[in-house]
Amino acid sequence: MKWMVTIRFNPRDAQQQAEMMALLPQEQAHVQVQREQHVLDAIYISADRRFVWLIMDGDSQESVQQRVATFPLYPYMQTEITQLG
Repeated sequence: MKWMVTIRFNPRDAQQQAEMMALLPQEQAHVQVQREQHVLDAIYISADRRFVWLIMDGDSQESVQQRVATFPLYPYMQTEITQLG
């Protein structure tokens, strides 16, 4: 099944934004692994980088949520997962 994961980033302050920026190399490496494993089909990022949309494969919403929770930036994410037809 295909799922769209909508991610919103809303850093509280400059310190949290700096923490997030420090994790970007790890996040990018993790995204690459997900693509190589054919779990992540596509990624779209808004111009202001506050929103990200992922198209992912998964057996259930819970399995997709568990995989999203492995991303280094997960503690800073607000997520919504929607099954695609």
